[in-house]
Amino acid sequence: MRLPSPQQLLEFPQSVRLALKPMPGETLDAICGGEVQVLQRRAGYRFSLDPILLAHFAVFEAGAHRGRLIDLGTGSGIIPLVLAKRLGLRDVTGLELQPRLYALAERNVYLNRCEQQVTLVQGDLRQVSQFFAAGSFGHVLCNPPYRACTTGRSSMTLEKALARHEVACSLQDVAGAARHLLTPRGGLSLVYPSARFAELVAVLREHRLEPKTVRMVHPRAERPAKLVLLHAVKGGRADLRVLPPLVLHAEDEHAFTEEVSAMVG
Repeated sequence: MRLPSPQQLLEFPQSVRLALKPMPGETLDAICGGEVQVLQRRAGYRFSLDPILLAHFAVFEAGAHRGRLIDLGTGSGIIPLVLAKRLGLRDVTGLELQPRLYALAERNVYLNRCEQQVTLVQGDLRQVSQFFAAGSFGHVLCNPPYRACTTGRSSMTLEKALARHEVACSLQDVAGAARHLLTPRGGLSLVYPSARFAELVAVLREHRLEPKTVRMVHPRAERPAKLVLLHAVKGGRADLRVLPPLVLHAEDEHAFTEEVSAMVG
């Protein structure tokens, strides 16, 4: 079921309209040159640059502008909002496990007037077959939890822990969900730590998701890669294309490179 239209939203009680403004403990942040407005909790999970890089990679390098899309673990809805508001996609679904983040994503969809392009579903990606028929989507995006439960600095809240650590889902779960959701020859786009690249490829191939396009993400040109953007195809043939690296920061490490600035500015 889609969210109400802007006309219906105007008919909602005043309390609902007020919820589209920051509440105590929340911030309102603008990205993509102010095109996308995002409500976030100060002390909860807050999105990073990763989903913005992933959205652009999926559209411009992985052909995600064709067919229905779904974002697994959408959080506050940042990927669907960038896809719809900035990149012009029309049929995007966001799946989120945590009720509080789902409610925040819903408010963000209203706030950005994207209710005709974005559909939200609350549920567990490990149980996608309960929500979606097999082969329902042409493209799956996911910015999955990066850290194994035994590694990394522990998160301050359960909300952060579920988003950053493999508590509620693993890479195997993500690959299994993508295999169910994708049409034959459908695409999966992921952002993941470069240190786990070999593991990522092995898990995807186990689920018949063949890596097709890879781009390493470097904090600076002279530093090792920290992340990898990867596009895989369900049932694809082994034919890997490695793109030039994406460098985040120029000489001033606080300033983005021209390419990244075009994505966030």
